[in-house]
Amino acid sequence: MQLLDLNLIDATSGQPRKTFYQETLEELAQSIKERGVLEPIVVRPVPGGRYQIVMGERRYRASRMAGLTQIPAIIRELSDEDATADALLENFQREDLNPVERANAVQQLLTFMSMDRCCRTLGVAESTLRRYLEILDLPDSIQRELANRSDEDDSSFLEGHARLLKAFSGDEKTQLRLAQKIKAEHLSIDETAKLIDAIKEMPEKAEAFFRVPLNVTQEILRHAGRTRERRKPFKPQTAEQHLKQVFKLSAAVMDLLDDRIVHFLSSEQMNQLLSDTSELAEEVEKFTSAVRVALRKNEDGFREVYIHCPLCGRIELIGSMRCGVCWTVLRRCYDCGYYDQMYQRCGVTADYVYMSEAESPDENSASYKCEHYKPRFEAKAA
Repeated sequence: MQLLDLNLIDATSGQPRKTFYQETLEELAQSIKERGVLEPIVVRPVPGGRYQIVMGERRYRASRMAGLTQIPAIIRELSDEDATADALLENFQREDLNPVERANAVQQLLTFMSMDRCCRTLGVAESTLRRYLEILDLPDSIQRELANRSDEDDSSFLEGHARLLKAFSGDEKTQLRLAQKIKAEHLSIDETAKLIDAIKEMPEKAEAFFRVPLNVTQEILRHAGRTRERRKPFKPQTAEQHLKQVFKLSAAVMDLLDDRIVHFLSSEQMNQLLSDTSELAEEVEKFTSAVRVALRKNEDGFREVYIHCPLCGRIELIGSMRCGVCWTVLRRCYDCGYYDQMYQRCGVTADYVYMSEAESPDENSASYKCEHYKPRFEAKAA
Protein backbone atom coordinates (compact mmCIF):
# COMPACT_ATOMS: atom_id res chain seq x y z
CA MET A 1 0.00 0.00 0.00
CA GLN A 2 1.25 3.50 -0.89
CA LEU A 3 0.05 7.07 -0.80
CA LEU A 4 -0.39 7.93 -4.48
CA ASP A 5 -0.79 11.35 -6.07
CA LEU A 6 -4.38 11.69 -7.29
CA ASN A 7 -3.07 13.19 -10.54
CA LEU A 8 -1.35 9.89 -11.39
CA ILE A 9 -4.57 7.87 -11.12
CA ASP A 10 -7.06 7.31 -13.95
CA ALA A 11 -10.54 5.82 -13.92
CA THR A 12 -11.12 2.82 -16.12
CA SER A 13 -13.64 2.63 -18.94
CA GLY A 14 -14.42 -0.90 -17.77
CA GLN A 15 -15.64 0.32 -14.38
CA PRO A 16 -19.03 -1.29 -13.75
CA ARG A 17 -20.43 1.81 -12.09
CA LYS A 18 -21.31 4.51 -14.62
CA THR A 19 -23.61 6.59 -12.44
CA PHE A 20 -22.36 8.49 -9.39
CA TYR A 21 -25.02 10.34 -7.43
CA GLN A 22 -23.97 13.82 -6.38
CA GLU A 23 -25.69 13.69 -3.00
CA THR A 24 -23.94 10.51 -1.83
CA LEU A 25 -20.59 11.71 -3.20
CA GLU A 26 -20.90 14.93 -1.20
CA GLU A 27 -21.69 12.94 1.94
CA LEU A 28 -18.62 10.74 1.38
CA ALA A 29 -16.44 13.79 0.67
CA GLN A 30 -17.53 15.37 3.96
CA SER A 31 -16.69 12.16 5.80
CA ILE A 32 -13.24 12.06 4.16
CA LYS A 33 -12.62 15.68 5.18
CA GLU A 34 -13.31 14.79 8.79
CA ARG A 35 -11.78 11.30 9.08
CA GLY A 36 -9.72 10.72 5.95
CA VAL A 37 -9.92 7.73 3.57
CA LEU A 38 -10.49 4.79 5.91
CA GLU A 39 -10.07 2.08 3.27
CA PRO A 40 -7.50 2.29 0.47
CA ILE A 41 -8.47 2.02 -3.15
CA VAL A 42 -7.06 -0.72 -5.40
CA VAL A 43 -5.14 0.24 -8.57
CA ARG A 44 -3.01 -1.49 -11.14
CA PRO A 45 0.04 -0.02 -12.88
CA VAL A 46 -0.29 0.95 -16.57
CA PRO A 47 2.30 2.20 -19.05
CA GLY A 48 3.60 5.75 -18.59
CA GLY A 49 4.06 5.52 -14.83
CA ARG A 50 0.37 5.90 -14.19
CA TYR A 51 -2.22 3.81 -12.34
CA GLN A 52 -5.71 2.64 -13.21
CA ILE A 53 -8.48 2.24 -10.65
CA VAL A 54 -9.70 -1.32 -10.08
CA MET A 55 -11.77 -0.70 -6.93
CA GLY A 56 -12.78 2.52 -5.21
CA GLU A 57 -13.69 5.08 -7.85
CA ARG A 58 -16.26 6.67 -5.49
CA ARG A 59 -13.55 7.16 -2.85
CA TYR A 60 -11.25 8.58 -5.54
CA ARG A 61 -13.87 11.09 -6.74
CA ALA A 62 -14.90 12.04 -3.20
CA SER A 63 -11.24 12.61 -2.25
CA ARG A 64 -10.89 15.07 -5.11
CA MET A 65 -14.08 16.82 -3.97
CA ALA A 66 -12.64 16.95 -0.42
CA GLY A 67 -9.49 18.69 -1.70
CA LEU A 68 -7.03 15.85 -1.05
CA THR A 69 -3.93 15.53 -3.22
CA GLN A 70 -3.02 11.96 -2.23
CA ILE A 71 -4.96 8.79 -1.47
CA PRO A 72 -3.93 5.47 0.12
CA ALA A 73 -3.87 2.78 -2.57
CA ILE A 74 -3.03 -0.92 -2.88
CA ILE A 75 -1.11 -1.60 -6.09
CA ARG A 76 -1.72 -4.94 -7.76
CA GLU A 77 -0.50 -6.48 -11.00
CA LEU A 78 -3.78 -7.58 -12.64
CA SER A 79 -4.84 -8.70 -16.09
CA ASP A 80 -7.84 -7.06 -17.80
CA GLU A 81 -9.91 -10.11 -16.89
CA ASP A 82 -8.93 -10.10 -13.24
CA ALA A 83 -9.33 -6.33 -12.96
CA THR A 84 -12.85 -6.47 -14.41
CA ALA A 85 -13.82 -9.38 -12.16
CA ASP A 86 -12.44 -7.66 -9.06
CA ALA A 87 -14.20 -4.38 -9.90
CA LEU A 88 -17.48 -6.17 -10.41
CA LEU A 89 -17.15 -8.18 -7.21
CA GLU A 90 -16.31 -5.10 -5.18
CA ASN A 91 -19.39 -3.30 -6.40
CA PHE A 92 -21.61 -6.34 -5.86
CA GLN A 93 -20.43 -6.55 -2.27
CA ARG A 94 -20.70 -2.84 -1.51
CA GLU A 95 -23.23 -0.25 -2.67
CA ASP A 96 -25.39 -1.96 -5.28
CA LEU A 97 -24.90 -1.09 -8.88
CA ASN A 98 -28.04 0.06 -10.60
CA PRO A 99 -29.55 -2.85 -12.58
CA VAL A 100 -28.37 -1.54 -15.97
CA GLU A 101 -24.76 -1.15 -14.78
CA ARG A 102 -24.88 -4.61 -13.25
CA ALA A 103 -26.20 -6.17 -16.46
CA ASN A 104 -23.58 -4.42 -18.61
CA ALA A 105 -20.83 -5.50 -16.24
CA VAL A 106 -21.96 -9.14 -16.36
CA GLN A 107 -22.16 -8.97 -20.14
CA GLN A 108 -18.62 -7.58 -20.27
CA LEU A 109 -17.38 -10.32 -17.96
CA LEU A 110 -18.92 -12.96 -20.23
CA THR A 111 -16.76 -11.77 -23.14
CA PHE A 112 -13.73 -13.46 -21.61
CA MET A 113 -15.14 -16.14 -19.28
CA SER A 114 -17.80 -18.84 -19.52
CA MET A 115 -21.23 -18.56 -17.95
CA ASP A 116 -20.33 -21.28 -15.45
CA ARG A 117 -17.13 -19.55 -14.35
CA CYS A 118 -18.89 -16.19 -14.17
CA CYS A 119 -21.50 -17.72 -11.84
CA ARG A 120 -18.78 -19.16 -9.61
CA THR A 121 -16.85 -15.90 -9.59
CA LEU A 122 -19.87 -13.82 -8.60
CA GLY A 123 -21.38 -16.47 -6.34
CA VAL A 124 -24.80 -16.48 -8.01
CA ALA A 125 -26.92 -19.10 -9.77
CA GLU A 126 -27.11 -19.16 -13.56
CA SER A 127 -30.83 -18.32 -13.44
CA THR A 128 -30.00 -15.20 -11.40
CA LEU A 129 -27.30 -14.17 -13.86
CA ARG A 130 -29.66 -14.58 -16.81
CA ARG A 131 -32.28 -12.53 -14.96
CA TYR A 132 -29.72 -9.74 -14.57
CA LEU A 133 -29.05 -9.82 -18.32
CA GLU A 134 -32.76 -9.59 -19.21
CA ILE A 135 -32.64 -5.88 -18.41
CA LEU A 136 -30.56 -5.36 -21.55
CA ASP A 137 -33.51 -6.60 -23.66
CA LEU A 138 -35.39 -3.42 -22.75
CA PRO A 139 -35.12 -0.30 -24.97
CA ASP A 140 -32.44 2.28 -24.15
CA SER A 141 -35.11 4.74 -23.03
CA ILE A 142 -36.34 2.33 -20.34
CA GLN A 143 -32.79 1.50 -19.30
CA ARG A 144 -32.15 5.23 -18.81
CA GLU A 145 -35.31 5.54 -16.69
CA LEU A 146 -34.08 2.65 -14.56
CA ALA A 147 -30.54 4.02 -14.21
CA ASN A 148 -31.59 7.60 -13.44
CA ARG A 149 -32.40 8.49 -9.87
CA SER A 150 -33.57 11.78 -8.38
CA ASP A 151 -32.36 12.86 -4.97
CA GLU A 152 -35.98 13.27 -3.85
CA ASP A 153 -37.07 9.73 -4.65
CA ASP A 154 -34.66 6.96 -5.59
CA SER A 155 -37.14 4.09 -5.57
CA SER A 156 -40.09 5.04 -7.74
CA PHE A 157 -39.00 2.93 -10.73
CA LEU A 158 -37.31 -0.32 -9.79
CA GLU A 159 -35.95 -3.37 -11.53
CA GLY A 160 -39.19 -5.23 -10.77
CA HIS A 161 -41.17 -2.51 -12.57
CA ALA A 162 -38.83 -2.71 -15.56
CA ARG A 163 -39.23 -6.48 -15.85
CA LEU A 164 -43.00 -6.11 -16.02
CA LEU A 165 -42.62 -3.80 -19.03
CA LYS A 166 -41.32 -6.75 -21.06
CA ALA A 167 -44.99 -7.63 -21.50
CA PHE A 168 -44.97 -4.88 -24.16
CA SER A 169 -41.73 -5.85 -25.94
CA GLY A 170 -41.59 -4.12 -29.29
CA ASP A 171 -43.87 -1.29 -28.15
CA GLU A 172 -41.37 1.23 -26.77
CA LYS A 173 -43.92 4.05 -26.66
CA THR A 174 -46.21 2.12 -24.33
CA GLN A 175 -43.27 0.99 -22.19
CA LEU A 176 -42.02 4.57 -21.78
CA ARG A 177 -45.47 5.89 -20.91
CA LEU A 178 -45.84 3.17 -18.31
CA ALA A 179 -42.44 4.02 -16.81
CA GLN A 180 -43.39 7.68 -16.58
CA LYS A 181 -46.75 6.86 -14.95
CA ILE A 182 -45.07 4.55 -12.44
CA LYS A 183 -42.66 7.32 -11.42
CA ALA A 184 -45.29 10.07 -11.39
CA GLU A 185 -47.82 8.12 -9.30
CA HIS A 186 -45.31 6.03 -7.30
CA LEU A 187 -47.04 2.80 -8.29
CA SER A 188 -45.92 -0.34 -6.48
CA ILE A 189 -44.85 -3.39 -8.47
CA ASP A 190 -48.18 -5.07 -7.67
CA GLU A 191 -50.12 -1.99 -8.80
CA THR A 192 -48.06 -1.86 -12.00
CA ALA A 193 -48.91 -5.50 -12.71
CA LYS A 194 -52.61 -4.69 -12.34
CA LEU A 195 -52.30 -1.73 -14.71
CA ILE A 196 -50.48 -3.83 -17.32
CA ASP A 197 -53.12 -6.56 -17.04
CA ALA A 198 -55.82 -3.91 -17.56
CA ILE A 199 -54.16 -2.59 -20.73
CA LYS A 200 -53.73 -6.11 -22.11
CA GLU A 201 -57.34 -6.99 -21.28
CA MET A 202 -58.82 -3.82 -22.80
CA PRO A 203 -56.25 -2.30 -25.20
CA GLU A 204 -58.94 -0.01 -26.60
CA LYS A 205 -59.08 1.71 -23.20
CA ALA A 206 -55.29 2.08 -22.83
CA GLU A 207 -55.36 5.86 -23.28
CA ALA A 208 -57.90 6.20 -20.49
CA PHE A 209 -55.86 3.92 -18.22
CA PHE A 210 -52.79 6.13 -18.69
CA ARG A 211 -54.75 9.22 -17.69
CA VAL A 212 -56.78 8.02 -14.69
CA PRO A 213 -55.72 6.71 -11.25
CA LEU A 214 -55.47 2.95 -10.78
CA ASN A 215 -58.66 2.73 -8.70
CA VAL A 216 -60.61 4.25 -11.61
CA THR A 217 -58.96 1.78 -14.00
CA GLN A 218 -60.13 -1.09 -11.81
CA GLU A 219 -63.67 0.31 -11.70
CA ILE A 220 -63.72 0.50 -15.52
CA LEU A 221 -62.63 -3.14 -15.63
CA ARG A 222 -65.30 -4.19 -13.14
CA HIS A 223 -67.99 -2.44 -15.17
CA ALA A 224 -66.77 -4.07 -18.38
CA GLY A 225 -66.49 -7.41 -16.57
CA ARG A 226 -70.12 -7.29 -15.54
CA THR A 227 -71.13 -6.74 -19.15
CA ARG A 228 -68.97 -9.62 -20.39
CA GLU A 229 -70.19 -11.91 -17.62
CA ARG A 230 -73.79 -11.47 -18.77
CA ARG A 231 -72.84 -12.72 -22.21
CA LYS A 232 -71.54 -16.01 -20.86
CA PRO A 233 -73.82 -19.06 -20.47
CA PHE A 234 -75.17 -19.17 -16.92
CA LYS A 235 -74.30 -22.25 -14.88
CA PRO A 236 -77.50 -23.57 -13.23
CA GLN A 237 -75.57 -24.94 -10.25
CA THR A 238 -74.54 -21.41 -9.31
CA ALA A 239 -78.10 -20.03 -9.29
CA GLU A 240 -78.72 -20.68 -5.61
CA GLN A 241 -75.43 -19.10 -4.59
CA HIS A 242 -76.24 -16.16 -6.85
CA LEU A 243 -79.65 -15.81 -5.18
CA LYS A 244 -78.10 -15.75 -1.70
CA GLN A 245 -75.73 -12.97 -2.78
CA VAL A 246 -78.64 -10.98 -4.25
CA PHE A 247 -80.55 -11.25 -0.96
CA LYS A 248 -77.50 -10.27 1.08
CA LEU A 249 -76.48 -7.30 -1.08
CA SER A 250 -80.07 -6.08 -1.52
CA ALA A 251 -80.38 -5.79 2.25
CA ALA A 252 -77.04 -3.96 2.45
CA VAL A 253 -78.03 -1.48 -0.28
CA MET A 254 -81.42 -0.80 1.32
CA ASP A 255 -79.67 -0.09 4.62
CA LEU A 256 -77.49 2.49 2.84
CA LEU A 257 -80.35 4.30 1.08
CA ASP A 258 -80.82 7.00 3.71
CA ASP A 259 -81.87 10.24 2.02
CA ARG A 260 -80.51 12.31 4.92
CA ILE A 261 -77.11 11.94 3.29
CA VAL A 262 -77.97 14.63 0.72
CA HIS A 263 -77.77 17.33 3.38
CA PHE A 264 -74.07 16.64 3.80
CA LEU A 265 -72.97 16.31 0.16
CA SER A 266 -71.75 18.86 -2.35
CA SER A 267 -73.62 19.44 -5.59
CA GLU A 268 -70.97 17.48 -7.51
CA GLN A 269 -71.23 14.55 -5.11
CA MET A 270 -75.01 14.48 -5.40
CA ASN A 271 -74.72 14.48 -9.20
CA GLN A 272 -72.40 11.49 -9.01
CA LEU A 273 -74.69 9.77 -6.52
CA LEU A 274 -77.74 10.31 -8.72
CA SER A 275 -75.86 8.93 -11.72
CA ASP A 276 -74.92 5.77 -9.84
CA THR A 277 -78.33 5.18 -8.28
CA SER A 278 -80.09 5.83 -11.60
CA GLU A 279 -77.89 3.22 -13.28
CA LEU A 280 -78.57 0.86 -10.39
CA ALA A 281 -82.34 1.49 -10.62
CA GLU A 282 -82.29 0.79 -14.35
CA GLU A 283 -80.43 -2.50 -13.86
CA VAL A 284 -82.76 -3.50 -11.00
CA GLU A 285 -85.80 -2.76 -13.16
CA LYS A 286 -84.43 -4.95 -15.98
CA PHE A 287 -83.74 -7.74 -13.52
CA THR A 288 -87.17 -7.38 -11.88
CA SER A 289 -88.92 -7.49 -15.25
CA ALA A 290 -87.08 -10.69 -16.18
CA VAL A 291 -88.15 -12.34 -12.91
CA ARG A 292 -91.76 -11.15 -13.35
CA VAL A 293 -91.92 -12.50 -16.92
CA ALA A 294 -90.52 -15.86 -15.79
CA LEU A 295 -93.12 -16.11 -13.00
CA ARG A 296 -95.98 -15.32 -15.36
CA LYS A 297 -94.86 -18.15 -17.64
CA ASN A 298 -95.25 -20.63 -14.82
CA GLU A 299 -98.48 -22.62 -14.55
CA ASP A 300 -99.08 -22.05 -10.84
CA GLY A 301 -101.32 -19.01 -11.31
CA PHE A 302 -98.85 -16.28 -10.35
CA ARG A 303 -100.49 -13.23 -8.75
CA GLU A 304 -98.36 -10.22 -7.91
CA VAL A 305 -99.98 -9.54 -4.56
CA TYR A 306 -97.84 -8.65 -1.58
CA ILE A 307 -98.57 -9.67 2.02
CA HIS A 308 -97.03 -8.79 5.36
CA CYS A 309 -95.09 -11.28 7.45
CA PRO A 310 -97.06 -11.60 10.73
CA LEU A 311 -93.88 -11.81 12.79
CA CYS A 312 -91.37 -9.30 11.44
CA GLY A 313 -93.54 -7.21 9.12
CA ARG A 314 -91.51 -7.82 5.95
CA ILE A 315 -93.51 -7.46 2.73
CA GLU A 316 -93.40 -10.60 0.58
CA LEU A 317 -95.18 -11.80 -2.53
CA ILE A 318 -98.14 -14.05 -1.86
CA GLY A 319 -96.38 -16.75 -3.86
CA SER A 320 -93.63 -16.99 -1.22
CA MET A 321 -94.15 -19.79 1.27
CA ARG A 322 -92.03 -18.31 4.05
CA CYS A 323 -90.67 -14.92 5.06
CA GLY A 324 -87.19 -14.27 3.65
CA VAL A 325 -86.05 -12.73 6.95
CA CYS A 326 -87.53 -14.73 9.84
CA TRP A 327 -88.66 -17.82 7.89
CA THR A 328 -92.19 -17.63 9.30
CA VAL A 329 -94.97 -19.33 7.28
CA LEU A 330 -96.72 -16.49 5.45
CA ARG A 331 -100.15 -17.85 4.55
CA ARG A 332 -101.97 -17.99 7.87
CA CYS A 333 -105.68 -18.70 7.97
CA TYR A 334 -105.84 -16.09 10.71
CA ASP A 335 -104.90 -13.39 8.13
CA CYS A 336 -107.12 -14.77 5.34
CA GLY A 337 -110.31 -12.97 4.34
CA TYR A 338 -112.11 -16.31 3.98
CA TYR A 339 -111.39 -17.53 7.50
CA ASP A 340 -114.26 -17.44 10.00
CA GLN A 341 -112.60 -16.87 13.38
CA MET A 342 -115.83 -17.40 15.35
CA TYR A 343 -116.47 -20.87 13.93
CA GLN A 344 -112.79 -21.57 13.17
CA ARG A 345 -113.41 -22.81 9.66
CA CYS A 346 -112.56 -21.90 6.05
CA GLY A 347 -115.30 -20.03 4.20
CA VAL A 348 -114.33 -21.65 0.87
CA THR A 349 -113.67 -25.29 1.69
CA ALA A 350 -115.73 -25.40 4.95
CA ASP A 351 -112.84 -27.26 6.58
CA TYR A 352 -112.23 -26.68 10.27
CA VAL A 353 -108.95 -24.89 11.11
CA TYR A 354 -108.48 -24.46 14.81
CA MET A 355 -107.19 -21.16 16.12
CA SER A 356 -103.85 -22.62 17.27
CA GLU A 357 -103.09 -23.74 13.72
CA ALA A 358 -104.59 -20.62 12.14
CA GLU A 359 -102.19 -18.41 14.12
CA SER A 360 -99.08 -20.66 13.96
CA PRO A 361 -99.20 -22.78 10.78
CA ASP A 362 -96.41 -25.07 9.64
CA GLU A 363 -95.66 -26.81 6.36
CA ASN A 364 -98.37 -29.40 7.06
CA SER A 365 -101.09 -26.80 7.62
CA ALA A 366 -103.90 -26.34 5.10
CA SER A 367 -102.95 -22.69 4.60
CA TYR A 368 -99.29 -23.36 3.68
CA LYS A 369 -99.96 -23.59 -0.06
CA CYS A 370 -103.63 -22.65 -0.11
CA GLU A 371 -104.61 -21.41 -3.56
CA HIS A 372 -107.69 -19.65 -2.14
CA TYR A 373 -105.70 -17.46 0.24
CA LYS A 374 -106.91 -13.87 0.25
CA PRO A 375 -105.07 -11.33 2.46
CA ARG A 376 -107.44 -9.84 4.97
CA PHE A 377 -105.13 -6.89 5.63
CA GLU A 378 -104.42 -4.11 3.17
CA ALA A 379 -102.07 -5.55 0.58
CA LYS A 380 -99.74 -3.98 -1.91
CA ALA A 381 -100.60 -4.95 -5.51
CA ALA A 382 -98.58 -4.69 -8.71
